[in-house]
Amino acid sequence: MNTGYSKLSSAVLTVLSLGATALAVPLQRADIPANPAWVVHVDCDAIRPTAVGQFLLGEMAKPENKAKISVLQSLIGVDLATQLHGLTLYNSGTDPKDGVLIVYADFDADKLSNLAQAAKDPESTKHHGITIRSWVDDKKSGTQKRTYGAIKGNRVILGQQESTVADALDVLDGGASLAGSKNFPELGAADSPKCVQAAAHHLDLPGNDPHAAMLKLAQGMRLDIGEADGKVKATLALEAKDGDVAQQIYSIAQGLLALGKLQNKPETAKLVNALSVKQDNTWVVANLSVDADDLVEAIKAKAAQKAARKATEANEKQTDKEADKKIEKE
Repeated sequence: MNTGYSKLSSAVLTVLSLGATALAVPLQRADIPANPAWVVHVDCDAIRPTAVGQFLLGEMAKPENKAKISVLQSLIGVDLATQLHGLTLYNSGTDPKDGVLIVYADFDADKLSNLAQAAKDPESTKHHGITIRSWVDDKKSGTQKRTYGAIKGNRVILGQQESTVADALDVLDGGASLAGSKNFPELGAADSPKCVQAAAHHLDLPGNDPHAAMLKLAQGMRLDIGEADGKVKATLALEAKDGDVAQQIYSIAQGLLALGKLQNKPETAKLVNALSVKQDNTWVVANLSVDADDLVEAIKAKAAQKAARKATEANEKQTDKEADKKIEKE
């Protein structure tokens, strides 16, 4: 069973994409370090009953997806539709390897531990009485192929370094956290439930496209996404160091919005038209308010395009193979 935990670590990405369809918990400020560089939280409990959540649950139930999901659920011992409660991803430094993922779920700790022990090159250490396990995942790119994980209560903590997992455990044991910090005060606020929340300090993103350029100019960001009364509402707020930089960000955002409207794509037209951008001193705020059904239709259209593109690529590869075989025979 050397591939067991390799599959589990690969499943984390699946969990990230499917987590929005399950039960979840709100963002827990006490579980996050006091001064993170960035935080992303998915509150699946808020998403599951929404139109988008119900659509995703329907996609999971389709025969072509259900079989794969059943294998994954059997492997990790978690029903993704009912037992996966939340996902929090954060980073406390500038190194991407400092990232930590906390998965909130009703899981079988013994089953996960046995799976870890059956992994490729398993290792384990103790941190204040809690076992930190690690394994090698050959599917990971780069030289850092070892993943570290620990279990505490209803939480699975995953990271690329033993030290980051240990630090995360210290926070969970009552260490300095966002609960006692003024950083990112909007995260976990009780004013209204959010499906997705995110916040970050300066964004040093790769790439030179307009989206990346706009985000690089910001020294802070916050994102809220929720659904209520049949409407999906999202707010992306970017903070600049001064009004001049905010004006630059606003100009880029306006240009991107105008470009989106010019493309006139039927599947995204309603989304683009539902966007608005404004500047408020050093903040640039983009708001989206769209019918949930329109968003679901846009998701369906995007998925159909992706499937068609994959089918075309597969046909082209098959044609090339047949042509190569024909040449070899000749």
